[in-house]
Amino acid sequence: MSRPVIDVARSLIRRRKFGKAIIALENVHEIYRESFDYYLTLGIACLYAGDTGNSNRYFQQARHIKIRDKNLLLGQAALYLRRGDTDIAIQYYLDVLDIDPENARAQAALSFIRHNCDYETIVKWVDSGKIEKFYPPIGKDLGEAGRIIISAIAGIAAACLILYCVNKSPDGSSGRRADLTELALSAEEKNNLQEKDLSGGVYRYILTDSQIEETYNQAKLYFQDYRDNSARVEINRLLNSNASSSVKAKANLLLSYFEEPTFDTFVNRGEENFSYADVAGDPVLYIGCWTAWSGRISNAQTLEDTYRCDLLIGYENLERVDGIVPVYFSPPPVPEIEGDRAVRILAKIGVENGKLSLFGRSVYQPLRKNEEK
Repeated sequence: MSRPVIDVARSLIRRRKFGKAIIALENVHEIYRESFDYYLTLGIACLYAGDTGNSNRYFQQARHIKIRDKNLLLGQAALYLRRGDTDIAIQYYLDVLDIDPENARAQAALSFIRHNCDYETIVKWVDSGKIEKFYPPIGKDLGEAGRIIISAIAGIAAACLILYCVNKSPDGSSGRRADLTELALSAEEKNNLQEKDLSGGVYRYILTDSQIEETYNQAKLYFQDYRDNSARVEINRLLNSNASSSVKAKANLLLSYFEEPTFDTFVNRGEENFSYADVAGDPVLYIGCWTAWSGRISNAQTLEDTYRCDLLIGYENLERVDGIVPVYFSPPPVPEIEGDRAVRILAKIGVENGKLSLFGRSVYQPLRKNEEK
């Protein structure tokens, strides 16, 4: 009888064959999609492989199933520590110690932060691989053979770690995206995360203290990873929740750091291009996010300084329409769009007259075949 894939993956991780473990686990996603152990194991494999973006994503999915798990908390703390967000990392390590007061990794990480809290030291630890001593444990290696494997992998992983630890941006510039020190929640704010009196407002989302703090911290982490769309969703959740006015003020301040994308930056940064179905299901959650939806247009008209049309989403191949959304371009110059060809529009999500709408920035249409050279 063959072994379960998750057990095979854990064996591969112990042997530091992280890439193979990741591939094996991703191939059985449909089987394990509600499994906490699956997402935790996949997140840990990505963390050790240096793929921090996917590691964070899988840890978040695990957290939706179970919040208080020491290895999950160690993994999330390590992500914040790698980025130099030591205030947040400390909170996670303290949560680990609440569960396991003798946890050696959390204790060692807190000691490291107390004595080596500058970002340059953290960069060096990431570069050298020493940062792994704070990661969730993966078990012992295989002796000399295992060390040979480690050496082979380390050369490849080191390059990825170096690129990440200096925070290379998608456009090639280096350095951390922004210093968000002023956006850290104070002790007083952490003790008053919710509005005291809910009678005077309307709240779309009711969140607990831990959910408010986690949502805010997640927005900052997404921002530093150049995932503005995902950060915006978390901020929208806060702004429409029972979070305190102080938390909302800092969330709004974070929005001021966002950058308006172009087609190139939207694609190169790997921004989440949310589906029409997701957005239509809860438009308020996605207000201010950017989309690059494809389809065909109809009902185009120019009204004074505004160009308006309907985008038939998903209809580029004339097969099916996923949805119809009005698109507005303003002010001039208005775009030149031919209705008989497929189109891709980069636009910001909004609400106009209570209806989901798009506010366009750029348009792309492929050349006609007889125009191609």
